[in-house]
Amino acid sequence: MYSKKKIIKYLILIAAILILLIILLTQLSDIGAIINIFKTNFKPVWLIVCLLLVLVYAVIHRISLIILVKIKYKELSLFDLYLISGSEFFFNAVTPFSTGGQPFQAYALSQKKVKISDSTSQLLLNFLAYQTSINIISIVFVFIYFNRLHSDIENFIILFIIGFSINIVVMILILLVGLNKHFGNLLIKLISAICKIKIINKFTGDKTDAITMYVNDMQSAFREIGKNFFIWFICLITRSIANLIYYAIPFIGFMIIDYPLSFENFFYAMALTSFALTTTIWVPIPGAAIGVELVFNVMFKQMIIQQYPDLDAANIVSSGMLIWRFMTYYLLMFVGLINYLIFDKRISKEMKKEINLE
Repeated sequence: MYSKKKIIKYLILIAAILILLIILLTQLSDIGAIINIFKTNFKPVWLIVCLLLVLVYAVIHRISLIILVKIKYKELSLFDLYLISGSEFFFNAVTPFSTGGQPFQAYALSQKKVKISDSTSQLLLNFLAYQTSINIISIVFVFIYFNRLHSDIENFIILFIIGFSINIVVMILILLVGLNKHFGNLLIKLISAICKIKIINKFTGDKTDAITMYVNDMQSAFREIGKNFFIWFICLITRSIANLIYYAIPFIGFMIIDYPLSFENFFYAMALTSFALTTTIWVPIPGAAIGVELVFNVMFKQMIIQQYPDLDAANIVSSGMLIWRFMTYYLLMFVGLINYLIFDKRISKEMKKEINLE
């Protein structure tokens, strides 16, 4: 499927991003102090708890796509669907805007004899469940903690406008495209007209067919929701549970370095994580690298200052951020790569069997 050379290129890119992260840390904090925190304060028991939490998240995260595909293709192996869904962790991690997961999953499903039209529909339904979930959770958290966020975070309003305006606009556009045929047709005409501008056409070509296909697929996905709303709602719930687990990981992360946050700040820490991700989701670097680390430090710094006023907050926050990124980005990316390699091997064996039978 994907050549070894391409996988190696992806891994080199991630290594380069890791180097950038280390450079960033030298600007934000004292590397020596961070190393000392891990040497003297490391709590392996909480590391095990955190690993288990990440693995639970990795399992629940997959359930929605498995449900959506399994309903139409009951004969498909649960293990194959588990691997296909999990491959998203790798391909999203190594592509800008996390766009690599769905194309690979569509290709992988086609290898299991799933029609392209069906896989596109199910992947869009899965994406809609995810997008709806993160927006609802983010809005609820901001509504509950708006005053505290505004007082704790410098330039909060700017971050709020940038992060939430993009997500809300995208969600509104998705709803309009999916629910209103006239808007979908208008969007197709608009893109077609833009692509006819010479300077734009030179770089992008004519995207009319691509946007037409997208509009048709999105409207088909919304019709599927109308027919099977209960199933899609279950997917939305599983996505929301997975996201809430994901947002809880930094709270455990600070326990690993023995700088625990007070339990009264448990949901606030989840809100900060949600907000950090929401405001950086559109950073055009794999994993929203550099952007998400910077925002995480800004988000958590004031809470650490309030709880540990006599210590250097920058080093504590950076240490917690490193754990969070390792667990939710690098570890999950490795899990996704393993899932892909296992699936690739299974498909290769199946193809060899088919050739032998012929």
